[in-house]
Amino acid sequence: MEHTEDNVPAPAPDSRLKEAIHRAREAQAERTDVQSDMRGAEIARLEVLFGNLGESLNVVPPDNDMFEIVLSKGNRPRLWIDMLAFVVMGRDRRTYRFMRDTRDGRQVLFESTDPETVSARIHDYAAHRIIEREKALEAAGDFAVVAEDTESEDSADTAPVVSVSRGGFGSAIASFILGVVAGIVLLLAYGYVQIP
Repeated sequence: MEHTEDNVPAPAPDSRLKEAIHRAREAQAERTDVQSDMRGAEIARLEVLFGNLGESLNVVPPDNDMFEIVLSKGNRPRLWIDMLAFVVMGRDRRTYRFMRDTRDGRQVLFESTDPETVSARIHDYAAHRIIEREKALEAAGDFAVVAEDTESEDSADTAPVVSVSRGGFGSAIASFILGVVAGIVLLLAYGYVQIP
């Protein structure tokens, strides 16, 4: 007896595979629900910390824009304190981890389950950053250099005071033009030497 394509019986659908796919989809949906619930719990806890901070960091002087408290609700929710420091929830979803990015990598500054304690540490961090900024501004000065001639104290003429201030827009343009001209001269000299 010859078998033709019409005579070949169609394979019976395996209901075990369909049931396994159905179970896998249900399990995945449950995991997704659990993950979204955990993420929602993280966001809720970070919102509690945000509420504890409240408007307290708005007392920073208006010329100091170092701090802007922002709650980002991405894949890993974070409460940003400034450009480097932020708070995330730990693996247990109950521990606040106050972290800071440094040149050497990410650094944990403080961990606690109590939002009040973390809030106090964030205020301490902000205070230290404000003081560091003030010291840096004092060290930099106002970019003015005053020089006095102290050699001739006995002379009746007072030493001239030389004041050098930072240049404005005109000096920046002049420097740019001078750099372009110097670059062109160097290219022409290089071409003259290299091309026979």
